[in-house]
Amino acid sequence: MEWYRSILAFHVIAIISWMAGILYLYRLLVYCAERRHEHPKVEELLQTMSRRLWKAITLPAMIAAWIAGLAMIHLNPGLMKMPWFHVKLLSVILMTASTLYAGKQVGVVQRSETLPRGGFFRFMNEVPTLLMIVVVIMVIVRPWS
Repeated sequence: MEWYRSILAFHVIAIISWMAGILYLYRLLVYCAERRHEHPKVEELLQTMSRRLWKAITLPAMIAAWIAGLAMIHLNPGLMKMPWFHVKLLSVILMTASTLYAGKQVGVVQRSETLPRGGFFRFMNEVPTLLMIVVVIMVIVRPWS
């Protein structure tokens, strides 16, 4: 258990980076859907920004958060017996799906293919926020424990 708090700190840092990345990535996807065809330089800039954000921040942070989280479960397997933790884990799985979907859309941007409308990405930008609220409530309040 001596490593647990260090892993927890790394986990929290990774989660903050993941959330910053995914929220900004969906905002970039809104711009890509609505504005990228205005000028070739705009499209090139949005392609570069979304690719770098995905590859350098969002995806690595998500992977780091999962690795640290799984390490904490390994060190404290009793977490798996707590109902609040199952809700948290489901929320993290849904957040991962939302993140992977955004990454798939970054590929669409890179290939200059047709994207869903900007309003769809505005909606999708709210999904990680709502899931984050659930996760924080589960971890801090720990209902059903």
